[in-house]
Amino acid sequence: MSRSFNFLPTVKSGEATRLLPWVMAIMVYLSALAATGSLLLHSGFDNWASSLQGRITVQITGEDKDQITAESLEIQKALRQTPGIEEVRILSDQELKTLLEPWLGSGNITDDLPVPVMIDVQTSEEAYVNLDALESKLKQISDNVYLDDHAKWLSHFYNLAYTVEYTALGILIMILLASVGIVIFGTKSSMSEHKNIIAIMHLMGAHDQMIAKAYQKRFMYYGLKGGLIGLLLSFITVYGLLNLVQDLSGGLVETPTLPYLKMSILLFFPLLFASLAMVTARITVMRELGRMV
Repeated sequence: MSRSFNFLPTVKSGEATRLLPWVMAIMVYLSALAATGSLLLHSGFDNWASSLQGRITVQITGEDKDQITAESLEIQKALRQTPGIEEVRILSDQELKTLLEPWLGSGNITDDLPVPVMIDVQTSEEAYVNLDALESKLKQISDNVYLDDHAKWLSHFYNLAYTVEYTALGILIMILLASVGIVIFGTKSSMSEHKNIIAIMHLMGAHDQMIAKAYQKRFMYYGLKGGLIGLLLSFITVYGLLNLVQDLSGGLVETPTLPYLKMSILLFFPLLFASLAMVTARITVMRELGRMV
């Protein structure tokens, strides 16, 4: 008997598997959204963290504006003389207003508001700066000086990023396992629906490999069709959400940029689910045929 003979009914007439492509579309859609969210967070956090690494923020507080201004100039001079520090820059009043406006609102920052003096410090990558020793040195100039190397905040955000990435990976694994279960159920239902046809095929001399090949081709088609639909819907959803964030941000929140190179891996999701459906269907058919003998 020809190995290319397909005894299964058409895709649209298969009652047991008619909705399977749409189920696979939902699985790929959820997988792509989870992966996209993880990639966006990772990319945005890397850009933000890289801008803070090797930087120290020096803050000088006080009610007397003239006093803290004079102290900031002395601290700036002391910082420039410290080994391992490459650049020292006092933030202007306009820069401070720009930093505070998202929190206090535009026009709410008046001259009588006690705004601290902020100094941005860039350290050398090769040198190590002892933050405690540097702070003790600057305390001799002003008691109201505080240093922040952002390490505490970066540590919390790193933990958050790792948690989100592992969660997205767990979601993807659960979706893959659910897809395997759905394909197994669909394959068994289809074999039960065409039990008499399979029996006749056996009487006509059809081998198990031929029957399994027909099923694996059909389910690969289901997985590929559903995967392409789900991937397209996920791209539309991500594009719409990014446009919505851009419209609502109003300059308060930086719109995340898509890491297109990393996101190209999503193009393999339909192939992944199609291959998974094909292999699962083949294994299921071979096991079921073994029980029928």
